Amino acid sequence: MNRLAVLILLCGLTVAPPAQAHYGPPFPILVDKPVGPYIASVWADPNIGTGTYYVVLDAPKGHRMPVKTTVRIGVQPVTKRLPEVFYAAEPQPVSEGARFYTQVQFDRGEMWRTHVVIGGSEGGGELSTDVEATPAGILGPLGSLVYALPFLAVGFLWLKATLRRRTPRQQAA
Repeated sequence: MNRLAVLILLCGLTVAPPAQAHYGPPFPILVDKPVGPYIASVWADPNIGTGTYYVVLDAPKGHRMPVKTTVRIGVQPVTKRLPEVFYAAEPQPVSEGARFYTQVQFDRGEMWRTHVVIGGSEGGGELSTDVEATPAGILGPLGSLVYALPFLAVGFLWLKATLRRRTPRQQAA
């Protein structure tokens, strides 16, 4: 009976639908940089295809946030094989400061220059840095198998111990 259950379980695992790639969280590429009347942090998840950027703005201590603020993100390969393309970042509701979000297009995995342009009623400024566009879900199915091996090994040892423990009891009876 147990062998039949194990066989059914193994058959079910082999016909499971493929999992979708996991997009990781954004990571900081610039943190607490003064830009005009702002303190800016830029977070990015530069996946090949569609990448995402978040720009978080705060006012310096003792100051208030400017009323009207705009953020644009420009991206260009470091090799300059393509012209710089700007994307308008949309404001998102937050309790303090300001946060802006946009999606950008990366056509291949390489280093990209990120150019952040911040404007507001009290001035603005620019920041730039480089990021590497990487594929989403880098490891794919083979990586999933590699990460699953320790769990499969523990399951195999557990099953082997369970079957070995039952055999002496059945012979004694």
